[in-house]
Amino acid sequence: MSYETGVRWKWIPAVVLGFVLLSWIVFEALDLIDFEGVVSWVRGIDPVWAAAAIFALLVVDVLLPVPSTPLIVLAGTALGLPLGLALAIIGSLGSSAAGYALGRFAGPWLVRRVVTIEELTEMRRWGRQFGPWFFGVARGIPMMAETVSVSAGVSRVSFRTFMSFTLVGTIPICAAYVFAGSKADTVEQIVMISAVGFLLTVGLFYLLRRLVKAAP
Repeated sequence: MSYETGVRWKWIPAVVLGFVLLSWIVFEALDLIDFEGVVSWVRGIDPVWAAAAIFALLVVDVLLPVPSTPLIVLAGTALGLPLGLALAIIGSLGSSAAGYALGRFAGPWLVRRVVTIEELTEMRRWGRQFGPWFFGVARGIPMMAETVSVSAGVSRVSFRTFMSFTLVGTIPICAAYVFAGSKADTVEQIVMISAVGFLLTVGLFYLLRRLVKAAP
């Protein structure tokens, strides 16, 4: 199997977050959007359409650089805690299952557009260090979850094991973001929740990465 080189995924969250924050600053500086009105509009969307859109975006996150953290926060804002949490968990697991299927059944030409050989190598090192708990830990780290899903499929990890440990990591992450989103009253709060969540999970990533590199 031939793969492209270069570990790309670790930079994508920073680029996405920077774009979102810059857009927010520009729109607010030019007074182009009523940010408080946006939240009211989001909460007024038909729940069926909101759920369908959020679910679809969460699932295609495995192929496209869709920022899943803001989507999960918005699930809480638009749908409230019970429904938003159920949707976020199902959508996140759907993305993980799709990534696993892609890694296991897709041809090399498609797999190499999602993960590189360096990414697969690093994922195996993490797996050796943390065992199957790695799948749960990775669920909360931006973009890493998608790479891990594909890597698990490529490595022929048991689907039941992969999904079980992924679920363990998915529930607390989604619960925290959905709860925060359900309490948000302005776009500023939604952006801040997403930014804080991003920084915390990226910090966790670099901490764990140091442990992996230090391991014999």
